[in-house]
Amino acid sequence: MKKLTLAFAAAMIFTTGSFAQLKMGYVNSDAILEQYSGTKAAEEELRKQYAKWEQEASKKEQNIRNMQENLDKQALLLSEDRKAQIRKELQDSMMIYQKFLQDKFGQQGEAAQKNNELLRPIVEKVNAVINKIATDENYDYIFDSKAGVVFAKKSYDLTDKVIKALNSGK
Repeated sequence: MKKLTLAFAAAMIFTTGSFAQLKMGYVNSDAILEQYSGTKAAEEELRKQYAKWEQEASKKEQNIRNMQENLDKQALLLSEDRKAQIRKELQDSMMIYQKFLQDKFGQQGEAAQKNNELLRPIVEKVNAVINKIATDENYDYIFDSKAGVVFAKKSYDLTDKVIKALNSGK
C-alpha cells in the first residue's frame, strides 16, 4: 500500500509538469511519538492502568486455580451434587474471567479505548504542528514514512474531480 501511495504521488508530480516547483518533506511518526515528552506521560498513565487490570486478572485467575485445587483435593469426599455445583461455580468463574479479559484487553476493550483516548490529543497536536510547518514553510506535500500523505495543498486535491467524473459516468 505504501509503494502504491508513493507511486501515485510520483505519477501525479510528473503529470503536473511542475516537478521543480513542488516542495515536499516527510516525517517519521514513530520517531515523533517515541521522542515527544507528551507521549511518555500518556504511556505512563496507560501503563499504570494496565498494571491495575493485570493485577485484577491475576486475582481472578488465582481464584479459579484455588477452586480447581479444592475440587481436586475434596473430590472423593463430596457428593455428586456438590461436585456438580462446584464445577458450575468454577465454570461461571472462568466465564467471568474470560469476559473480564475481553472487556479490558480485547480489540474493542477498555485498554484500546484508553489508548485511543490518550493518543488522540497527541496525534491532533502533532498534525497541527505538521500543518503549521507545511503552511509556514510553503510545503506542497508532507508524507509520513509509515502512512503516506499527512499534508497536501488543497489545490492538488483531485477528489471532487474524480467523484464528478465517476458520477457523470465518464
